[in-house]
Amino acid sequence: MFPVLYSFGDIHFYTYGFSLFFALMVIYFLCRRAVPGSILSLDNVDDLMLIIIGSLWLGGGLIYLVFSALSGQVDLKNFLAIKTLQQFSVFPVAIATTLAITLWCRWKKLPLIGVLDFLMPFLTIGYGLHRIIGCFSAGCCYGNPTPLPWGVNFPANAALSGPPPGIAIHPTQIYLGLGAFLTWWLLYRFQNALQLPGARTALGLAGLSGFYFIVAFFRADMDMNPGQPGLMSAKLMALAVTLVSTVVLVKLWKKDTDY
Repeated sequence: MFPVLYSFGDIHFYTYGFSLFFALMVIYFLCRRAVPGSILSLDNVDDLMLIIIGSLWLGGGLIYLVFSALSGQVDLKNFLAIKTLQQFSVFPVAIATTLAITLWCRWKKLPLIGVLDFLMPFLTIGYGLHRIIGCFSAGCCYGNPTPLPWGVNFPANAALSGPPPGIAIHPTQIYLGLGAFLTWWLLYRFQNALQLPGARTALGLAGLSGFYFIVAFFRADMDMNPGQPGLMSAKLMALAVTLVSTVVLVKLWKKDTDY
């Protein structure tokens, strides 16, 4: 557990933030390298990165505002608070990003599915890096106690309400990261068989959501509040995305083999 990367007096640079920046830069440079021969230009990649960064910053806050409005408690004061922006799972941010990219594609007159197919392998790599470096270092998304030999012990940290110290727990952050890397490998290994529009996106979503759904059952931060709607919704959404993506992938595979 290494939540603070560097401190300069009262100024702290957190590993979680550095990991997010590093993952975004990896996505950005890999996307730029893949532009030749694709449907996108370098300027398009710049636009998409700004959209992704903006969605990461505002996605959770927008969902929070919507939920507050639906509950009759609109809290504009804490709309941009750090705790507000960090309290939602990857799915609300993914929804916000997809909606923003959809509007951008309509403006640029580019095919949405083609753009998502282009981005999917690189987003998968970035997601895996951030889970392993950022989440593991911060101690968030931690697992249940386990007697397995690869269980990890996190030290006590007064600055974070995270995993219990001195107890071996599942390194669920590592599980999610390795699941993302395996999904990327499948995208790379079968790239020639994933030529139909939407095939790469379907495989990527099926892999990422499938691993998320499985790993969720080993996460203690979810088990601590099993009745919380947001946590249950994350599991159900992961299952729904996995099933729908798998069905789409199978249909595309059958369609491809019919030609």
